[in-house]
Amino acid sequence: MGIELVIFDMDGLMFDTENVTFRAYMEIGKERGLVTNRQQYVQILGLKQEDIEKIYRGFFGEDFDAAKFYCDVAQRKLDILGREGMPIKPGLLELLEELEKRNIKRAVASGSSIDTIEGYLVQSGLTEKFDMILSSQSVKRGKPAPDVFLKVCEKMKVEPGRALVLEDSINGVQAAVAGGIKVIAVPDMISIPHELQKQCYDVVKTLEDVKNRL
Repeated sequence: MGIELVIFDMDGLMFDTENVTFRAYMEIGKERGLVTNRQQYVQILGLKQEDIEKIYRGFFGEDFDAAKFYCDVAQRKLDILGREGMPIKPGLLELLEELEKRNIKRAVASGSSIDTIEGYLVQSGLTEKFDMILSSQSVKRGKPAPDVFLKVCEKMKVEPGRALVLEDSINGVQAAVAGGIKVIAVPDMISIPHELQKQCYDVVKTLEDVKNRL
């Protein structure tokens, strides 16, 4: 494959946290008397906070306090993870070990805040496994724009054509494709549309499968 850098998404790809966040979304919505459902939630997968808040206002009205709702859902998610632990996706540890053995650089590029990324890596004991982390909040445009992936390539001094993105969401896959970066999709809560699958290097079921494709 000739890859020098693998860029990991985080929620839904490395950790089974999208399902936890969905639980939090439903719980907070019920407490507020809002109509919330899975169809709404999947629209925000892979997006950064600013873009998620815009979608919330589309759901619940322009006067809706989207920032507070976002923060309340995020805190409820952290409460759940604190009680139940960080759910690491099957194959992640083995894949990281294989990349390390091959001297392939490793980075995290997520729509979550930098504090959240760091917190997840600390809780899972994986901080030292990555050479770089970057939040979409630190670039102008979040996914599905390619900015966060291209910024990682720039900082790591790797040409986009020599990088590989691992993503679970449609927005994330679209971002990689837009940046001209190979992408392997590992779908989580939603499947990748057939037309978009054709633009992927591969579509697999688990990170264990990614290791076997290297």
